[in-house]
Amino acid sequence: MTSAPADASLSYAAEVARLLWPEPWEAPYVTRSRHRTGQPHRDAYLFPSERCPRLLVPAGLPGSASMLQRLGTDRLGLAGPMRQLLERSVHSRAFALARWPMLRVPGTDPRADSIEHHLAGCFGTEVRVGVLLGTRRVNQKPVLQIFDLDGRLRGYAKVGHNELTAGLVRREAASLAAMGGHDLRSFRVPRLLHHAQWAGLEVLVISALTTDPRQRVTRAVRHTAMREVAHLRDTTSVPLAGSGFWARQRHTVELLAGEPAGRRLRAAADAIGLRHGDDVVSLGGWHGDWGRWNMAMGDGTLQLWDWERYDPEVPIGFDGLHFAAQSVRPGEPEEHRQEELFLRSVPETLGELGVHSDQHDLILRLYLLEIAGRYVEALTHGETPTLRRRTSWVLSVLERSHRLPVPSRVRP
Repeated sequence: MTSAPADASLSYAAEVARLLWPEPWEAPYVTRSRHRTGQPHRDAYLFPSERCPRLLVPAGLPGSASMLQRLGTDRLGLAGPMRQLLERSVHSRAFALARWPMLRVPGTDPRADSIEHHLAGCFGTEVRVGVLLGTRRVNQKPVLQIFDLDGRLRGYAKVGHNELTAGLVRREAASLAAMGGHDLRSFRVPRLLHHAQWAGLEVLVISALTTDPRQRVTRAVRHTAMREVAHLRDTTSVPLAGSGFWARQRHTVELLAGEPAGRRLRAAADAIGLRHGDDVVSLGGWHGDWGRWNMAMGDGTLQLWDWERYDPEVPIGFDGLHFAAQSVRPGEPEEHRQEELFLRSVPETLGELGVHSDQHDLILRLYLLEIAGRYVEALTHGETPTLRRRTSWVLSVLERSHRLPVPSRVRP
């Protein structure tokens, strides 16, 4: 029994499978049949559903059910006991009788190349992969969980499949290679295991990090790690207009000048340069996408991943502002209140990261300019409603920022 793709989410799952198992593997299709054809094939359960797949979980592989921990959110409707029940039963005989939908990739040649064949060479043993699809967006990359045939997790792989995502994969590889040269104290990062091109894709393989969801990431732990990231390399204090950071901002602004939001971006940059070009700023490193989804505690230490946006030369304080800004959800009824709380948090956030109070308004504007440029550039690769709303919000706050006095230090 087969079915055509139910929607764009399923279509994306099939596209990703086709990238990982290219010709002469045949086109993927959905089936509920457990009938063995005698030909090589890969079966992966579609979770949480056929209509809205977020995971491709290898069928018949012990240990792969651990991937269902990724579904432990209310938004996906598989929180708590329901997710735990699925995780315990997914490879049982009873589950097989339930005829859960699978994405099948059939093959005719047992020697046909695939991502699993490529990764087997990295680990020196045969492997199977599960795929974390996530929500389709312009910078979305397939993330693979790599298992050996005993079901042990060997690592993760990220796959860049276009100009934008391949660039991000290369950037993360360089960042993790650089991290390997530092004696990290307050956090841990994945080890870089392999980076190469395969079948026109950019492939990065990293080690798994040990995490414990029972341990909470406290504000103190988070800010201690942010300060260490900022000082991984020597920090510098220079006039804004003469910094490498500002040169990169101006370059980005000029490249995007012809985009629909490019004029607004350039006007904001011009205003900042005119008003603050001679101001001295302290520059250090930042992770670049410090959110709750990119960190967890493990063995009493902060585990921090997704280093594709790491930059060693930005105004100190960016990581704290970025983390706080994620609490704003443009388009939601509470947007204005969320924005107010974000702005009220700026003095305490920057103060705890060592930024002097007379720099707070400037650092906020520079952060907004950095992120606005990132979002406007992302829009050139494809639009989503969420990205459009977030770009509009950041540009709006940036344009209003010269009229938004940063309040005195108040905990939201």
